[in-house]
Amino acid sequence: MSEALTAESPWAAGLKAARDNLVPSLFILAAAAGLVVCYYQVPSVNVWLDVVGKVNAVHPTLFAMLCTGVTAGFIPWCFRMAFPSLRPARPGLDLLHSFVWWMTMGVLVRYFYAFQGWCFGTEPSVRVVILKVLVDQSLFTVLCGAPFNAISHLWKDSNWDTAKLRASMGPGWYRRLVLPNLLPNFLVWLPGNVIFYSMPAELQLPVANCIGCFWALMCVRIAKHSAVSR
Repeated sequence: MSEALTAESPWAAGLKAARDNLVPSLFILAAAAGLVVCYYQVPSVNVWLDVVGKVNAVHPTLFAMLCTGVTAGFIPWCFRMAFPSLRPARPGLDLLHSFVWWMTMGVLVRYFYAFQGWCFGTEPSVRVVILKVLVDQSLFTVLCGAPFNAISHLWKDSNWDTAKLRASMGPGWYRRLVLPNLLPNFLVWLPGNVIFYSMPAELQLPVANCIGCFWALMCVRIAKHSAVSR
């Protein structure tokens, strides 16, 4: 494979994933935006979501683990199991990995949101939302979220073989493994950030997890296009 083609492959994979998932991305973002509008405009939705927010406020770490593990780990796994073409080769280990991984990410994200609230405030004003979105997408996503997710899915696709993982983490690993995730990531999470940062602090993670359920399925698809050519 030529160097030019290799250099273009991550971008091509990211563009393809973004293009293929444009319609479902817009659908899930519209649904999340509708939930936010209903929270502020429909009293019954406001009451129901405030109950969720109170549970989150009382048990923040446990809530983050279970909510994220179920929405981004268990539900996408059930969806994959329902379709033979998406079914993992080792379903039990795949479920364990996905559930534990997303529980861990849920705790990390929960405290990142809390840190942003400490830095910029918790009032969902235009200024606060813009600041949080900029920090989230330019720092957390690029330096933490996208690389961690890419490595996790690569490890799983390598059948949890650490030797294969290390072999894939050679020079250019960020370009090869992470860049394909960044383009569809920005497509989903840039507007997604605006949506869930517009909610009260206790409801930001639950709304983000509604989007994250779909994002977890996208990560599986993108990972298949990011593997090292041999």
